[in-house]
Amino acid sequence: MGFLDFFRSTPTLEQFAQRAMQAFAEAGNPSQLRYDADECRLLGTGDGAQIINLDNGYRAYCAAPRKQRAQALANFVQGMMAPPLPASFAAARPSLRPVIRGRGTLEYLRLMPATLADAAVKPLIDAYAPFSSDSVIMLACDSAHSIQTLTGATLIEWGVSFDEALAVATDNLRDRTVSNFAQVAPGVFLGGWNDAYESSRLLFADLFYRMELGGEPVVMAPSRHKLLVASANQPAALLGMLALARTLAEEEGRQVSALMYRFENGKPVEYQPGDAQVAQRAAELKKLFLLEDYQSQKHMLDKLNDKASLDLFVASYTLVQSEATGRLHSYGVWTDQVDTLLPEVDKVALVRYHEESGEPDMRVVDWAELRAHIKELHHSVPGYPARYRLPSFPSRELLDRLAVTDLVS
Repeated sequence: MGFLDFFRSTPTLEQFAQRAMQAFAEAGNPSQLRYDADECRLLGTGDGAQIINLDNGYRAYCAAPRKQRAQALANFVQGMMAPPLPASFAAARPSLRPVIRGRGTLEYLRLMPATLADAAVKPLIDAYAPFSSDSVIMLACDSAHSIQTLTGATLIEWGVSFDEALAVATDNLRDRTVSNFAQVAPGVFLGGWNDAYESSRLLFADLFYRMELGGEPVVMAPSRHKLLVASANQPAALLGMLALARTLAEEEGRQVSALMYRFENGKPVEYQPGDAQVAQRAAELKKLFLLEDYQSQKHMLDKLNDKASLDLFVASYTLVQSEATGRLHSYGVWTDQVDTLLPEVDKVALVRYHEESGEPDMRVVDWAELRAHIKELHHSVPGYPARYRLPSFPSRELLDRLAVTDLVS
């Protein structure tokens, strides 16, 4: 489910799915739902909720005290049973909000329709703009109990461009934003709006400069409902912010961005820490977020390849930790005679089987070393995060020339 699997042992996901289906039926949901265990979701036919992802609802349910779980389930059902969208842009204007989402979320929305047998589920028409290397900005329609992310199809129906709608949405959120930060660790401040648009306030540079932190503000939005800020002049506070960002993303899910941001001409841009320890922790957080994205997509890609009768192996993105240094390293496996879709990793384990004995011969190579010799590693396939199609394995001569390394060093 998430990059550290923080769900309780009970109830099981299947038990939660059964309770959720009953709760949806009791709430009057018109769609007949079934549990899709492979994709951790409920699927329905006819009108009503068609695709209901269970990850975040299950996470909230398990995290709630036992006496509050019924309410957590009710909140999940209520949030998923969104009212119809306004019929026109004029009617929708007051409820529009900007939302920042991880690029992995957008990729899921793109891949998901193709995995379904139901022809009535139409492909996604994009409605977003790039925000950073790991996130995008999208539009949502806010209501009392739900936030509905808008697609391009809705904007077409309304006869409005994405940029025009985004300008309205941003103005709406700014009108509802006053400074609301509390210090939660030495030098680390957390936004306290509790309205599900915390991460969207990354758009408002003046909000952070007014805090007078004693240095350039550095901001993080690890999950949809959490916004953190600290001073660039305080490495200890930046380390504390990174640690808290990791904890919040693990506890809440709904990850948005692993990046640290500063502001340039009023716009958020990625912050590159000058302190070596801060830079290391920031790089490791990016790897943990990538692990979540790669893992959540692998089964979907496998399913799509099966559907297309394509014999293509989707290699896993794996993290290992050095006992000597404590650092995290990512690696993937590329095997001889296997058409492979390889994630972008720190190290690649190259595996060739001996023709006579059948025993595997594995050599570990740094990504940069392998990329210098394999042209396919210069062009990733479409999608996020980056993957590379590798149809043919290196020759024996090339294998002998490659500089090898340890898997963990």
